[in-house]
Amino acid sequence: MESEENVLIYTDSGVLHIGIHRPKKKNALTRSMYLAMAKALKDSVSDDSVKVVLIHGTQDAFSAGNDLNDFNTRDFDQPSPASILLRELNHFPKPIVGAVSGVAVGIGVTMLLHFDLVYASDTSFKMPFVDLGACPEGGSSLLIPLLAGHRKAAEVLMLGDAFNTQSAINMGIVNQQIDKSEVFEFALSKAKVLALKPQNALRTTKRLLKAPQQTLLGQIIEDELVIFSELLQSEESQIARKKI
Repeated sequence: MESEENVLIYTDSGVLHIGIHRPKKKNALTRSMYLAMAKALKDSVSDDSVKVVLIHGTQDAFSAGNDLNDFNTRDFDQPSPASILLRELNHFPKPIVGAVSGVAVGIGVTMLLHFDLVYASDTSFKMPFVDLGACPEGGSSLLIPLLAGHRKAAEVLMLGDAFNTQSAINMGIVNQQIDKSEVFEFALSKAKVLALKPQNALRTTKRLLKAPQQTLLGQIIEDELVIFSELLQSEESQIARKKI
């Protein structure tokens, strides 16, 4: 697998590394970045050399979310690249481990809900969809309440309150807080442990863990994508985005 611009992709010791690397923009995601990540995941499903996926950003940012310029220039007659990535994440059969640091905003948080293990340094998390005149995405309107309860979900998704790593742990989004200088290596070590386990048993366990909510989650993701697109085209959203 070859790296694309702003996305570093390579496989080592059974672990597919997908590195979000656009540091000057705090790893804000563009169309090409979404598509590169989605392709790397899709290709790795049938690649027996890939046992586990590790997704990470840089020390200062996991991802600041969707590049706002991409919102403003989006072709609404075509599927959004973000939706392609979210679908791949939701159906991905192999374990995904995340290493998070700095900031995680919008889809930078939503992605984590589809990972199996997440380790984070001292990070600022935020899901400001309402502030953009939009709505939750990627199944977050289902998964956040399931993990954290309705009232905490309302703080995160309606108020758009920022929250720290300890809060993310309490909500069930993050497994453990790790020092900034060590979080990547720690997450990688966990990915390598998974890569050495019996693979059929490992993937079967992931499938069973996700099975009770999978049908509903798939429908929620599709519903959110339709509503998200409609809201982005609204005058309210256009005005809100100009203020940011």
